[in-house]
Amino acid sequence: MVDRRRNVVFGEAVDQYESARPGYPDQLVTDVLGYAPSGPVLEVGAGTGKATAGFAARGVDLTCVEPDARMAATLRAKCPEVRVESGIFEDYVPDRAFALLYCAQAWHWVDRDRRWDLAHAALTPSGAVALFWNNYGVTDPELLTALADVDGRYGVSSSSLHRPKPGRPEPPADELAGDPRFTDLETRLYTHTDRYEADRYLDLVRSVSAYRIMDHDAREALLRDLASLLGDGVDMTFTTELTLARRAD
Repeated sequence: MVDRRRNVVFGEAVDQYESARPGYPDQLVTDVLGYAPSGPVLEVGAGTGKATAGFAARGVDLTCVEPDARMAATLRAKCPEVRVESGIFEDYVPDRAFALLYCAQAWHWVDRDRRWDLAHAALTPSGAVALFWNNYGVTDPELLTALADVDGRYGVSSSSLHRPKPGRPEPPADELAGDPRFTDLETRLYTHTDRYEADRYLDLVRSVSAYRIMDHDAREALLRDLASLLGDGVDMTFTTELTLARRAD
């Protein structure tokens, strides 16, 4: 089951999400568009447009589905050339068949029992699916351990930003491997590093659902404890994982 409580908290932190969340590599956009046939494109869970901007810049005919009205407003302002449909993907009724369906960082919010049926139905024959997400981690292992200890004191564990290895639901490639409706499965990785100033890093923490659902006072206390460890900034390592597949018929 999808935890809708977590799914709707991102709109409370639109500014932090937009300023602190990383985007996606230009090479990934090139690879996805090179894999997919030509035609209209559908984005599921577009948020504030972290992935949208890269695809829109390539001039594709892009429709975005976004459930949170506050994030959709930022998306419309940022990418006025795309069509934005409000609501969850499970309720969206396509008015055309799409050559590409992609989803950045949000596929786990779609109902597991329905998502592949919905993706298959939205695609043209031989249409492509591209699912990708950023795993981010503090590069310094000693600092990472200290930050994780703070999370532990406040009961943040399963979705902590400071786990030594990022946790996520079952990889899409594992699900797709047993589904005969999809073929030509590929996975790719993209890695880069970045320096986050302390304030931006704290905004990144604020944009993560595990911290958004905390009691306000507890979250502010946690943020103060994290800030005491950060100094003037944090070196971050980002790995973007991409899964590609094609509708088989």
